[in-house]
Amino acid sequence: MPRPSKYVSRSDLGWGSSPADAADPRSGLVIHYDSVDQGLAGKEHSACLSYWRDTHAFHTGPSRGWVDIGYSFMSCSHGYVIEGRGLRRTQAAQPGGNSSHYSVTLATGPSDPITPEQINAVRALRQWLMEPDTSIAGTVLGHRDFVSTSCPGDRAYALVRDGTFAQPPGPVTEVHDMLGLRIGSTGEAVKLLQLRVTRAGFGDALGESGVDSEYGPATAEAVRLCREYVGSRALPGYGDKMTAHAVDQVEAAVTKRALEGAVGDAGQNAPDDPSRS
Repeated sequence: MPRPSKYVSRSDLGWGSSPADAADPRSGLVIHYDSVDQGLAGKEHSACLSYWRDTHAFHTGPSRGWVDIGYSFMSCSHGYVIEGRGLRRTQAAQPGGNSSHYSVTLATGPSDPITPEQINAVRALRQWLMEPDTSIAGTVLGHRDFVSTSCPGDRAYALVRDGTFAQPPGPVTEVHDMLGLRIGSTGEAVKLLQLRVTRAGFGDALGESGVDSEYGPATAEAVRLCREYVGSRALPGYGDKMTAHAVDQVEAAVTKRALEGAVGDAGQNAPDDPSRS
């Protein structure tokens, strides 16, 4: 199988061959992210190329001093696979797996969306690397599977765990926008979360600011109350970020509240009981 159709090579970037040590990674593909939001999904593809060149300069500069950019590849928001160290090179991405696995970074931060195009780029990369010429295992892991780290972020790691990245390229049915939100996040995904906690019956916890698209302590408390409502221990801090469990429990709270309302409406609209006449 040829390499992914939307592929940017080192030569396209004006780089020569990677000077990194040779390796023969065969154990799978590891997902990474950037610890800072980049907003690349809302920009032109050229911004992704600029980001990649800047990352190369940072990794090879005085702050890191590496021989090359740290990752094997990047999957951008517009569906391109962009070459880093590329095939058969040791990386500087995940200690304990730099020579056994390939790496791909999504170049997203904690609140950045992961686009369907980006997911399919990872899928196409994985499928290509599994071809006989490279023959990697189909395993997809996250950086945190090697060391204690937030990488690749809760949102991407949930997609690692549920097998989304390990599927063949094709339609992506859903990427949950609320996953990975935390105190300090802003935007439409936060607004969606605030509307969901309001529908679950905890809008009062948002205070005077209400649905303002800003994830602050009031939103965190509303999330915590949702989780408590469906049986979580919901200790202090349980609303500070939207883990996969938090998203699931907020959605469960919305469903529970709707069911309770339906039961109440049914009781109010029930016909009179003749035995009480």
